[in-house]
Amino acid sequence: MPYTTRQPSLGVPAPSLEIVLGTLAWTVGAGGLDSGFGTVLVALGLFLAAYMWVVRRRNAAMLVTLHPERKRRMQRLILIGVAGLVLLPAILGLVGYREISIAVSAALVGALLIQASTVLEERSLVATGALVLLIAAFGAFLALTWTGQGTGASQPVIGLGAGLVLWVAALRRLGILDDLARRYNLRIPGLR
Repeated sequence: MPYTTRQPSLGVPAPSLEIVLGTLAWTVGAGGLDSGFGTVLVALGLFLAAYMWVVRRRNAAMLVTLHPERKRRMQRLILIGVAGLVLLPAILGLVGYREISIAVSAALVGALLIQASTVLEERSLVATGALVLLIAAFGAFLALTWTGQGTGASQPVIGLGAGLVLWVAALRRLGILDDLARRYNLRIPGLR
């Protein structure tokens, strides 16, 4: 009987990255709005994220199996992302640029998504990361030009915008957009 070796896997389907980051961004963005409307948006966002998570769990074929070197690279990217999301706002607050901390955090996420595209071999992450970078740049512009507003002006724009971009990417990769297009006979650019 021949011996077989199983390659170590990352253990999570690739769309989980977009679902988790989209939920985090959406919650941060809704936190910058009035408490009533922000709470409703957070609840709607959590409902959508839970729905996507259930769809992701049903589709076991999306499990990403990575070579050990790629697994190490992905773990490094995740470690850099978590450390950057924790440390960058604190450092920017210390040097007097607290108003752009959310924009810089979003830019970090966008850059890491572009890097993750080479590890996961998923080209759509490049477009998703680039859109998040554009939203971060626009949010930084808002934060720096609206005097007296601070992060309050840019936080909803960055958070809700990045959350939408990440969730649409997850919906596309999970096949939900294809199903909706077929069901309602819609033509969505970029879908088959």
